[in-house]
Amino acid sequence: MNLSRSVERVKKLRIDPISDDLVRFRSSLEDHSDSDDGPEVIHALSLEGTISLPDLTIRSVTAHASQQPYRECAASLEPMSQLVGLRVSSGFSTNVKNLLGGTAGCSHFMALALDLAGSHTLTMYLRMRERARLDQSDEENGDWTRVGLSIEPRLENACIALTSESRMIRQAKKLES
Repeated sequence: MNLSRSVERVKKLRIDPISDDLVRFRSSLEDHSDSDDGPEVIHALSLEGTISLPDLTIRSVTAHASQQPYRECAASLEPMSQLVGLRVSSGFSTNVKNLLGGTAGCSHFMALALDLAGSHTLTMYLRMRERARLDQSDEENGDWTRVGLSIEPRLENACIALTSESRMIRQAKKLES
């Protein structure tokens, strides 16, 4: 193995509001390699589309590939249209894997599709930010969490920091009463 060669994967997910009930997403993946011989791009892929709010239903999606290692990889773009109509909710990852796993799609595009699960957190932030600022004092008084719970009650017990017994949830509920 060439000890001077390295590889890196860079993924991004960007969410931009279009209206109160629709956001545009752009998800990208780039695999590249660097060595004394110079850089090489292995994969350069992206998904663009829209997601409705608050239900997080994928309304449109277009796949783009500016670099793939094989001509046959071009067949991986069309299956991505099957994401339209899926909700980013419980069972999303399983549905994506069933639609795009194995020879039904491309593992790299599937990785981008699975990353759309992050649209829940990112759109929650946008919706919360419309109602409150995120600053350090909110961590102390629970206001940011209170706003989040008013938008999405399932935020409680969504992660280790937001268990029902956590300081943040208790403070947020105290503010509600």
